[in-house]
Amino acid sequence: MEKLKQLTTALLSLTKEAEAFYIDVVKQDKAYEVDFYGKVKPFADRVQPLAQEWASEVKPFLMQHYTKLVHISQVEQTVENLDVVAIKSFYPSSGMRRQRETFKSVRFVLENVLEEIKIAQVD
Repeated sequence: MEKLKQLTTALLSLTKEAEAFYIDVVKQDKAYEVDFYGKVKPFADRVQPLAQEWASEVKPFLMQHYTKLVHISQVEQTVENLDVVAIKSFYPSSGMRRQRETFKSVRFVLENVLEEIKIAQVD
């Protein structure tokens, strides 16, 4: 469970980092240009393996621990959303509303997984 907690916390941190960059730099700096090899790819290369490892850790956890707010069906969607976060957060053409909804969705699942881990550790 400790590994799941670490992975979830790391992904939450990366999501917040991407969101801050998207809102503070991509959408504010009119001179901003996408640096695929310098920014996008390195960030995606950090997120994607963690997201895959997280999925393989969280699925068995969810099967063993009944949760009201997080279901296995949300895991694959969250992994896909993490891909969106990892890549589209660096592109000015990404729509603000849709990108914010993706951040919100990812945060919701990750934060609730952390809550469920706390509950499971108490049981």
